[in-house]
Amino acid sequence: MANSATLRRGLLACAAAIIVVAGGGAFALHSVLDPQALRARAIAAIERQTGREATLGSVQVHVFPASVSVRDITLADMKGGDGTPMFSARALNADVGVMALLHHRIALENVTLDHPVLHLRRDADGQANWRMTPNGPQASLPAATQPPSGTPWVIQPGSLRISDASVGWDDRLSGVKTQLALAHVRVDGLAGAQPSFDVAGARDGAAFTLSGHTGAISLTQGGGGRDVKWPVHFQVAFADHDRPAGTFTLDGTVADPDRAKGYDLKVDGQVSQLADLAPWFAGHDVPAARDVTLSARVVDGSAPTDTKIVPQVQALHLRTGPFDAGRYLSGLQVGSLSVDAAGPKETLSVAGTGTWSGQDLKLAASFGSLDQAEHAVLTHLSDSLPLSVDLSGGAGSLRVAGMLGGARAVVNVTASSGHLALPNGAALDHLEATTHLVSDGNGAHFALSELNVHSTQLALTGTLDLTVHGGHGSVPLLSGAVDASWLDADALRGAATPAKAAPVPTAQKPGTERIAFERLRDIDMDVRVSVAQMELASDVYRQALMHVALREGRLGIDPLQATGTGRRISGRLSVDASGDVPVVSGTIATLVLPATWIEQHAGMPVAVQGAFQLVGEASARGNTAAELRASMDGHMGASLVNGTIDGAALGSLVGQAARGVTGSGAIPLRCFGLHMTMAKGQANVDTLGLQTPVLSMTGQGSVGLASYALDMRLVPLVMIGGTGASVPVHVGGTLSAPRPRMDAGADGRYAIGLLLGGASGKGTTVPDLCPATLKAAREGQAGPEPTGAAPQPTGNVGSLVRDNPKAAQKIDRAKSLLKGLGLIH
Repeated sequence: MANSATLRRGLLACAAAIIVVAGGGAFALHSVLDPQALRARAIAAIERQTGREATLGSVQVHVFPASVSVRDITLADMKGGDGTPMFSARALNADVGVMALLHHRIALENVTLDHPVLHLRRDADGQANWRMTPNGPQASLPAATQPPSGTPWVIQPGSLRISDASVGWDDRLSGVKTQLALAHVRVDGLAGAQPSFDVAGARDGAAFTLSGHTGAISLTQGGGGRDVKWPVHFQVAFADHDRPAGTFTLDGTVADPDRAKGYDLKVDGQVSQLADLAPWFAGHDVPAARDVTLSARVVDGSAPTDTKIVPQVQALHLRTGPFDAGRYLSGLQVGSLSVDAAGPKETLSVAGTGTWSGQDLKLAASFGSLDQAEHAVLTHLSDSLPLSVDLSGGAGSLRVAGMLGGARAVVNVTASSGHLALPNGAALDHLEATTHLVSDGNGAHFALSELNVHSTQLALTGTLDLTVHGGHGSVPLLSGAVDASWLDADALRGAATPAKAAPVPTAQKPGTERIAFERLRDIDMDVRVSVAQMELASDVYRQALMHVALREGRLGIDPLQATGTGRRISGRLSVDASGDVPVVSGTIATLVLPATWIEQHAGMPVAVQGAFQLVGEASARGNTAAELRASMDGHMGASLVNGTIDGAALGSLVGQAARGVTGSGAIPLRCFGLHMTMAKGQANVDTLGLQTPVLSMTGQGSVGLASYALDMRLVPLVMIGGTGASVPVHVGGTLSAPRPRMDAGADGRYAIGLLLGGASGKGTTVPDLCPATLKAAREGQAGPEPTGAAPQPTGNVGSLVRDNPKAAQKIDRAKSLLKGLGLIH
């Protein structure tokens, strides 16, 4: 029993001792974890370690287990900021290491942050708000919260958990500004030698994950110096709409991560579709390349005192699969592309395959050493860069070799092609071309000399000079001379295709689009062009000469001349775009232009084939095509001989019944002539005449220059075999939709004319209207004459019936036509 009583007394004494010790320990722990004292120590530690003003809201301390909760945390921005805190969070919760408190360390484990917001900013002068100043001045604290003197307290986080975070990046030095939303951030081992990171976030809907580790975070405080190597290893994966987009790894060291200095990094990446990374290249054009792989070594190329980040590539290996490069060069499709340089002193080589306008293409190029090429990019070719570019394929070959950039650059260009396709179906056959390009004054002046181009369609030599700031107001000045011994303008113009009206927005009428006349003020020009022999609209011209002068927005082409068969081209044109309202004027003794060129540029269907001869004098004012047409003033004539005209278009002018005669295909056009005066938005046509084998026509009237409204009175003469008929026709509507109807005289009667061919060629004859029409349309200038005689009705009705078994059919066709015109019933 005694032993039992002794055991009970011993147990009670032990329990009392435990209670006393526990109670005393709890009291001591609570005194160490006093919320106000802990808040003051934390603020003092943060400000000492960052040099920034810190604010903490309410602090709650829990003893078992030892933990702390803090609300409303902010860390001020650097001096000169916009007042927005660099860091803020709604709340912080963390476990507190009790033993560390005995050593004046606030060791925080399992730190969780609620909705933290981080603003990272770098000014144009390189000052960054993430660069801290340890041991800097502390914010003033009330006396009651001043930390006790002695050993300073240190904040030492161990692990970190973040959700729903926002990171803003505003780098005014590089011009990059972006915003990241972080779904989660997990950091472990912050107090150790190799903290690890696990981050997931998104930018503009494009997601990413980052994992890896770095060296001890303490090395970032105050900068480590370039003799310290702070290790970095990260893996980044990108996704686009939950689809994997690419992965990158980053390995290496950084001497001063706080200032992004002294880095030596190796980057490896794989991207299946480069366009999937477009959200990460905001403001930059990203080619839609597939199967992209990258391996590069990048080091810090800046001076120790330089605030700029200057990456220097020490090795580069880039591969891409196929992609459409039409945005850079129309019709270009890249099959593969590779860029390689094994070291900074090794040659930068570029190789590729692809197609251009359906023709195979192969590229082999070199651009000096990797160091030279990178320096050329960073300095905008301030120093010379050796280059050699060879393009070859089904279209031919092109070689460019020499020195590019620097105070004086010299490049030789050689090109050849058996058949080089050009726009609109044109082409150059058996092409051989060479030239020599020299650039002086760091790109201030370019001289293109020894230009020599020879092909089946073209043969020329020449020189051109471009002075970048040689014109008025320091605009570029282009001058030179081009002399061609042969020019086939018809072949270079390509095949004529029917004009298609461009889609016009519903709120904008055709012709109201502003013409960019102001571009004439962006360059000055003084260029002379001569052509010894030229083929234009199937006619041959010799001694063609054109002088183009442009200064301060005033363009003049004078002279414009050439000598052809039966006529001499002569005239001058000018455009004065120096003021707010441009003025276009011209005086044309004779100008020859292909009919299809005029129709296409006027937006009309291609109905006539041949060479139009233009004469006259006109001027117009305005910024749009409609304004120019409405303000046109002057007189002009247009004529054409020995061409063709679309039968359907001709039939639409004279009525439905005549279409059976004109048909829908091309018919010979022996002559066409038009003369008009223009004023107050109206073209008054005083002469109109044309002649074909089946229809001749004269007329007068008016055309609205802005509306194209027609008010024409025509007299067509339709001939079928030995029978012909004419009747006046009034044409209303517009050029694109004419509305013809029979035109009665003042007495309400129709001036009907009937023709029957005479026997043995002695019957009624039709006067040849071409001479008078062409004379009026050419305003007395010389020009070629139509070939062959004017068409005539042949034979009378009786002889047709006697001598020709098919005469009855011709008579029936004539009767049908006359009935269609309403002449007989």
